[in-house]
Parts: sequence; structure tokens; C-alpha cells
Amino acid sequence: MECIVKLKEFREHLGLNQREIAKLMKMSQVNYHFLETGKSQPNAKQILKFCEILKCTPNDLFGIKGIHSVWMDDLDR
Repeated sequence: MECIVKLKEFREHLGLNQREIAKLMKMSQVNYHFLETGKSQPNAKQILKFCEILKCTPNDLFGIKGIHSVWMDDLDR
């Protein structure tokens, strides 16, 4: 899944290791590793928390670009 590739990409861009982001997400490093490697999938709440921590949009995590790209702030309008 594209999201998994982007999780690692955004995490590394911020200079975080798996243990650090797992702590910010309030999950075990093993659970985070499973998300990043595709052994499990993030739920909607986790996706929004990842976006907050990684300073990105859900579309960024899923690799969605172009006309359908929406900033999280725009979703409330």
C-alpha cells in the first residue's frame, strides 16, 4: 500500500527513528513497524495523528496529487 511507503519517507525526512515516532503515536515500536512494513494497516484515527506528527495531509501519505489533493484545514469548510 502506498501509505506504508510514505510513512517511512515522511518519518525519515523529519529525522525520526521508528522508536521515536511510535512513542509520539503512543504505540509500541513493533506495532509501528508492522504499519510501516505493511503487516497491518493504520485506521483513520491513526492516519490523522500521523499527519499531525509528520506535518502532512492524508493525501500526502497516500500519494494523492493534483485536483483531488485537499489540505486537512479545508475539510472543515
